[in-house]
Order: sequence, then structure tokens, then C-alpha cells
Amino acid sequence: MGAREPRYLQIAHDLAAEIAAQRWDVGQRMPPEPELAATFRVSRETLRNALRELETQGLVSRRKGDGTRVERLTPVSRFDTSLGSIDELVQYGRDAVREVTASEDITIGAELAKVTGLPSDVVRTRLTTIRRAPDGSTVSWSQVYLLREDAAAIADDLGKSTRLISVLLRERTGRTTHRVVQWVRAVALAAEPAEALGLPPGSPALEFVRHYYDEAGDLFETTVGVHPGETFSYRTTLVRS
Repeated sequence: MGAREPRYLQIAHDLAAEIAAQRWDVGQRMPPEPELAATFRVSRETLRNALRELETQGLVSRRKGDGTRVERLTPVSRFDTSLGSIDELVQYGRDAVREVTASEDITIGAELAKVTGLPSDVVRTRLTTIRRAPDGSTVSWSQVYLLREDAAAIADDLGKSTRLISVLLRERTGRTTHRVVQWVRAVALAAEPAEALGLPPGSPALEFVRHYYDEAGDLFETTVGVHPGETFSYRTTLVRS
């Protein structure tokens, strides 16, 4: 017997159905939180969790002093992922299909060294890639920095494999990912990724910088990727140790 759906999700589904049925017009305020909480006979916190769920779907906006407003009648198409382990990172590679759009050898300059964590003046192969969701929509744009010999070892695999580059490197070179260090920050899209993602430059996005280290502690891959802020969600689960 499956676990029962949390109450806040049940409320979110009910409210989403009412929004779809146009109980409230787009741009119209929904009833205040105390009134909705009383209607569903739940605490304010449960009701807020339901409204947060609607917000992640793009159905409503919530601003202090302005209440909750309906923004659209149907949810935004989103690509959701949970990355809490290397195994989940591998699963992301299976779910989002990679397409390599460029490959070139470059010398790491001072500014790029700050972003990638690589030393200045070293030469790396840079792969520019996009990933697509199962429905064909573009969910990310990335640039991957590899040792030239590593890039050469997996060159024939890139166009026909959906697996992570780190997985391909393990198969072709024996190099195993021991740990991945990741930074996430909000950015405004630059021109190149904006064009690839079909969005105006300056649109909000999440930038992920991942450093892949092998068992010897050597940094062998750096990936700098951006995801559209309005169509991508990133979930982390924290467990008390």
C-alpha cells in the first residue's frame, strides 16, 4: 500500500484545479491565507506549503503585502531534478539527453580560471553542450573543461551516449569520480547560453559549477552549466546525521 499524499499537496491539487476552472482570473488575488486555511481546516503553515507548491508550478505569485495572485491557468512545463549524490547525478544524465555543439582547445585565462578553478595558462579542451528533456525542450547549456587526452579518449562516444562525461571517462581511461564539489548561484543569462536556451539575454538562471575529482584528488573535469530559472527546479534533501 503506497504512502498517503501529504495534506499540503492535496490542497495544492485542489487549488490548481480551481485555478484551471477560472475561479479566479489571471492577475486576481486569491483569498487571504487565514481564509484559505479555515476553508481547508488546516494550519497556516500547511496552507503556505500548498501555496509554495503552486508557486513552483508558476500558477501563482506571492509577495509580502500583496497576497497571492493568479499568474496563469496551467502549470509551467518544468524539468525537476534532485541531486544529492553521485548516483542521482548519473540519473540526471540519463533523463536529459546531451548534444555537443562545439569542441575546441583553449588556453585558460585569468577570468576563466576564477570560474573554473583551473590554473591560468593551461590548455584544456572545452566542450559546449546542451541537454534536452524527454519532451525535446532545452533544459541546460554547459561548457565542460577536460584534459586534451581525456577529451580525445571519449570523442567517439559523445555523439551517441547520454551518459555523463565522467562515466565515459571511467570506461575509457579508468579514471573514477571520487567526489564532486558543486556551487550554485543565481545569474543573468549571457548572450550565448540565452540563444541556446531560446531566452532573452539577461533572463534569470541558475548556474552550476561542478568540479570532478578522482581518487588521487586530481581535478579532471570542470563543468559550468546554466539552467533557465523559470523552467528548472533543483531539489536537495537534508537528513539529520
